[in-house]
Amino acid sequence: MGADTGVRPVKVTVLGGGVAGLAAAFELSDPRHGGRFQVTLHQLGWRLGGKCASGRDLDTALRTKEHGPHIFFGFYDNAFAVLREAYTALAADPARVFPTIEDALVAHNSLATMEQQDDGSWLPWVIDLPTLPGRPGDGLPQPQAQALDALMGIIERNATELVAQQAPGPNALHSALIFSTLATVKLQADALIKASPEGREAGTAPFAHGLKQLQGAIQAARPGLAGQSVSWRRLKILADLAIATAIGMALDNLIWPTRQSVAAANEFEYRAWLLRHGALSETANSAIVRAMYDTVFAYPGGDVNVPGNVEAGSAVLTQKGLISYRGAPSYKMRTGTGDVTAAPLYQVLVQRGVTVNFFHRVDELIPAADGTIESIRIGVQATANPGGYQPLINVKGVPAWPDRPLYNQLVQGDALREGHIDLESFWTPWVDPVPPIILSRSAGDFDAVVLAIPVGALGNLATKLTQPSWLAMLAGSSTVRTQSVQVWLNRDTGWSTGAAPVVTGYDRASIDTWLDASEVIPFEDWPAPAPVHMAILCGPLVQLGAAPPPSDHAFPGAEAAVVANGGQQFLNAAAPLWPALTSANGFDWSALTAPATSSGPLRFQAQYWGAAINPGDRYVLTLVGSSKTRLQPGASGYANLYLAGDWTDYGLNLGCFEGAVMSGLMAANAITGDPRPILRNPFDES
Repeated sequence: MGADTGVRPVKVTVLGGGVAGLAAAFELSDPRHGGRFQVTLHQLGWRLGGKCASGRDLDTALRTKEHGPHIFFGFYDNAFAVLREAYTALAADPARVFPTIEDALVAHNSLATMEQQDDGSWLPWVIDLPTLPGRPGDGLPQPQAQALDALMGIIERNATELVAQQAPGPNALHSALIFSTLATVKLQADALIKASPEGREAGTAPFAHGLKQLQGAIQAARPGLAGQSVSWRRLKILADLAIATAIGMALDNLIWPTRQSVAAANEFEYRAWLLRHGALSETANSAIVRAMYDTVFAYPGGDVNVPGNVEAGSAVLTQKGLISYRGAPSYKMRTGTGDVTAAPLYQVLVQRGVTVNFFHRVDELIPAADGTIESIRIGVQATANPGGYQPLINVKGVPAWPDRPLYNQLVQGDALREGHIDLESFWTPWVDPVPPIILSRSAGDFDAVVLAIPVGALGNLATKLTQPSWLAMLAGSSTVRTQSVQVWLNRDTGWSTGAAPVVTGYDRASIDTWLDASEVIPFEDWPAPAPVHMAILCGPLVQLGAAPPPSDHAFPGAEAAVVANGGQQFLNAAAPLWPALTSANGFDWSALTAPATSSGPLRFQAQYWGAAINPGDRYVLTLVGSSKTRLQPGASGYANLYLAGDWTDYGLNLGCFEGAVMSGLMAANAITGDPRPILRNPFDES
């Protein structure tokens, strides 16, 4: 923890080892703080990573079992920066398979969604994107100006292509109008980007006016050649979407946003906001817009048949990041998400002297009369044998998390194994083997607390926190259950539009997204012949009524059966995605990697599926107006309590890995007084 200066370090207790808790602990233990902070992290169960945790199947080929599909986007600057530092800190080990974070990722250069046609059929809509200069994590100068410049590039490309496909002859004058208006708008955008903060206000109104003229011209355009209907319509939607977004950014002060301007935009649902700024109904309800809703599970109650709900301001801030990426637009993992992210962070934390306590379930926060957190009650799920608990296993040189506790390291290992106990389940029948631990501030156990437990679980453990702002935050938060299915295939899917896709928007049912995660197979341990493809499927999971009490131990199994049934239904309807595997007669079950003794649909039983139904596993929604009740990481309402998670008011306010990292760093900054810069902070143009 640094040199002994005779000054007692500040004791910080981090509750929760998801991405936000790891980021907070990583920053608090940064050597530049000179050992000022003594950090202890408490985590339920046997692994770290939260919603991004993964586990290696100890029964089958050490295959990767995920909570769901995870990718990094090329604007995840804080995530890349933290992980790059972690990998650098571990680089001295010559045995590391992935010396850098870039080695652990695979660049992905396309955006794909499924689009239903008028005749009911489904066609892929794939947008190929270039690799851009720079790399995420290095800091982007003037990110808001860069986003405007990128948006203008999208408008120009799609408008130009639209004109190229417009009917010749009578439309020549109309094409000239589009080009001339586009040229004017480009000049206005360039002037805005170069203007001083004082000069931006004067230039915004003419820019918005020019955009509206361009919008009218684009919307009046008509296709030329027969047979261009699909490509033409998609170009028009993309141009119209980009122009409406630019108009809204200009009129609602979202080019260089303030908290006030984002809050005002957040009073509108995103589709309504697009329509308010002139987008065609066809655009607002298009597959490309629907894909955004699917990506953030924006369906209250998990029902994809009801309109989605997401704040416009938060959606636009995130879209600005998406279009101003550096390097590739997105990155996939070469092995499990937890192996790529949580494992190296854990190793660095241990290297720095951070204490990580596994099998510690946070049960209650108890405040004092002076507005601080006085004590924390922690249930001890299991105790380690002499020598402590070492959580990682080695899989082909990769430090990895197992999919269950390493029973031989635990006093209660045999009982846990024989009872098939899931220590991460809210509905577990397991009874703690020892009395709870009570941490006390007045006894010197901690000075500050970082609460990095997801908001869905806070209602159960923070019932004694009654500050009005805290209660408003809980009342204003919403979460949704999700589901995922993983299948390992022994042949190709037949997808022909680009390689190894990430596809969303296949909204025939609640499982609507497919990630080709085949990159992980070489880092699993299959006997020959190994699978050729691994697919992760996901979507929201409908909730009918309130969740049962913890005593209903059968509930997780029943919900898992629902997911399994939905997964099989997806496979039987996957022909538009997987034409080589699914026909009018349904899915070819022999394509699944499974024991030779199984046949037909029974081969599905050898795959993996899960229902994210635990309070802490549910995805955080960003419903209209919900950001106004969120709390900033350094403003919990309790003097020594700091908040970390993508459920806080961290700026973008959509659920994502980057948001969790940003929030964790912000919580740490509020404690240290020596703040680490938050990259791409939407309210800081520096």
